[in-house]
Amino acid sequence: MANTNRILEGQESTAVIDDEVIFLDSLKDVEKLSLKSPMKMEYNAIIHCRRGRVLLEMGGSQQVEVVGGQMLLVPAQKLMQPMMVSTDVEAGALLVSERLLRSVLGRQIDIWNRAMYLHEIYVIDTNRWSDTLQSQSDSVFKGGKLLLFREFVLSFLRLFLLVVCEELLRQGKDVMDENDTATGREKRIFNQFLDLLQHEQQKKRQVVYYAEKLCITAKYLSTVCRNVSGRSPIRWITDSVMEDCYQLLRDTDLTVKEISNRMGFPNSSFFGQYFREQTGMTPVEYRNKYKN
Repeated sequence: MANTNRILEGQESTAVIDDEVIFLDSLKDVEKLSLKSPMKMEYNAIIHCRRGRVLLEMGGSQQVEVVGGQMLLVPAQKLMQPMMVSTDVEAGALLVSERLLRSVLGRQIDIWNRAMYLHEIYVIDTNRWSDTLQSQSDSVFKGGKLLLFREFVLSFLRLFLLVVCEELLRQGKDVMDENDTATGREKRIFNQFLDLLQHEQQKKRQVVYYAEKLCITAKYLSTVCRNVSGRSPIRWITDSVMEDCYQLLRDTDLTVKEISNRMGFPNSSFFGQYFREQTGMTPVEYRNKYKN
């Protein structure tokens, strides 16, 4: 949980249900997050910005802004880097493990995955229902001792996540419904494919590797990805590999050769060519750009 601890450091937190849910009442030290240090969390994070403004970079390339009255949604293992944090920021957060998120949401996990990975909807408005949820949150996490505490937490968590999914559907209705002709089985396989990509310590770059893990053919995995997302599996794999490359180049002092070895490339020349094809610059040029 090392990466998550970087966010929790200095915070007053309540961890419940075997550390699968962590509630942060205040992110009072959020402005101390290093602007030069990208991070990936093991948890899905839902951060409620009550006041102020935060500008982040998601996935190594996309800038996202969240202001007072909005929620920032960060899927597990997503590369995130704060770029600007106003001094008046007030925020709280709920961190949920991937296993519990899937268990609590059930079939609605497809809404979360489509919003996070297909359409990259990371910010939602909360004004319509934030007061009600804040009141319920306080009664569960900050109230007196509850004899059925676990049951209260799970019930609150499901309500909270369903409200988030409802807002995702409202906010992204046009894109969420677009070309949604994939079957239920295809969606399940695609979600499993995303899960594999997120949790592979060393990303494999061959479609056949993930197809075999899913007990299907590479051709069928390609069909599934295109039907569900409109993108090929190799595109999803490449984007995931590049996120890891971005983090290692910006967050470590490893040499290009060491990064190449860690990422499983045959040699640093091949790694450099692969990186340049995706970004238009060499790994060294990319590292120097962001250090400057």
